[in-house]
Amino acid sequence: MSTKEKILEQSKDLFNKKGVQTTTLRQIASALGMSQGNLNYHFKTKQDIIEQLYFDLVGELNKEMEAMTQSYSSLSTLYKSSEITMRIFYNYRFLLRDLYLIFRENQVVKEHYIKLQELRKGQFTQLFNLMIQESILRPEELINEYDRLYERMMIVGDNWVNTSELFSLEIKEPVTYYRDLLFEMVYPYLTEKGKKEFNDLFR
Repeated sequence: MSTKEKILEQSKDLFNKKGVQTTTLRQIASALGMSQGNLNYHFKTKQDIIEQLYFDLVGELNKEMEAMTQSYSSLSTLYKSSEITMRIFYNYRFLLRDLYLIFRENQVVKEHYIKLQELRKGQFTQLFNLMIQESILRPEELINEYDRLYERMMIVGDNWVNTSELFSLEIKEPVTYYRDLLFEMVYPYLTEKGKKEFNDLFR
């Protein structure tokens, strides 16, 4: 592992444990047993580290989304992909916990995130349409019904880490719990075929 990779891994660990605001470059360097000057050779500011970790996260998520959209075969594909995606997010959970703080301080991350949501919306629209064609989801009954479903899923997806840490301290496996909570949002839209497949997954 290169020095730069070690800095990113240590930073991610400290950000996850302590939060972005309270973690300093000096603490990151100290945890690695290096001088802050050596760290600054690779990353001049804390925002540079956050930005790189954000794009590392996006890269991992893009691979999973691409795999899902190319090989989608059933509701179980979406279910398994949801778990993988949420485990990736949990590995970078500081980004969700401190999302709006990061947006205020890093315009590059904020602008990319907004564009990324448009891309994700298109990917999920394509996925929902395919599920309708396969009679897993019913056709829309309200205008833009599936756009709004995606929006609700996005809101939960962006905030489940904070909710878990604030209100769900007794949940031993938060990824599994919130994966199911998120996935259950599709249930009212399922056909009888889709509901059977859904129930088989939870059996």
